[in-house]
Amino acid sequence: MDDLSTPGFELVDSALRQLGAEGSPTEAHGSFCGLACVLGEHARAVWVAGLAVTGPVAPDVDSADARVLAELAASTCAALDAGDMSFMPLLPPDDRPLALRAEALVAWCEGFMHGLGEAAGGSAANDILDHETPREIMTDLAEITRLRLGAEETDIEAEAAYTELVEFVRVSAQLLFDELYELRRELAAGRVH
Repeated sequence: MDDLSTPGFELVDSALRQLGAEGSPTEAHGSFCGLACVLGEHARAVWVAGLAVTGPVAPDVDSADARVLAELAASTCAALDAGDMSFMPLLPPDDRPLALRAEALVAWCEGFMHGLGEAAGGSAANDILDHETPREIMTDLAEITRLRLGAEETDIEAEAAYTELVEFVRVSAQLLFDELYELRRELAAGRVH
């Protein structure tokens, strides 16, 4: 994998706010990852254009904040492309309250599903996503979007459940990215319309 550093949660949050984009950094990153599953490195332009729509003005692509988002996109694509399971969803640090982190995981999954749907709409990706494994993954991710913390769980149990869900989401995003490899290759070659 390239030696790209992934900007931290706080830096991405600040960059998005400075650019006037709505939503959380986790939702934005999830959206980018969903787009990247179908569009690969070309997802960045679509993602930035989507962020510009939510903001009051188009982002200055040469600004430091836009460069933070470009670094996030590049490092995310590099991790997914590496296929070595180094990919991680952008989530709040572990020192944040569990309820906030769980809410962020839900937002990441919502963003991912939105980005995947946006990129796959009307393309050959729909055929691939209708196969058993991708369909099961998307069903499970949709289920995670309905996640609510249970009051009956102890802190240790809730923390363990959250850790397992993050791992599931991480692996699921990588698997969907891998499943769509041929489609990304054909799109890059201009053979799919």
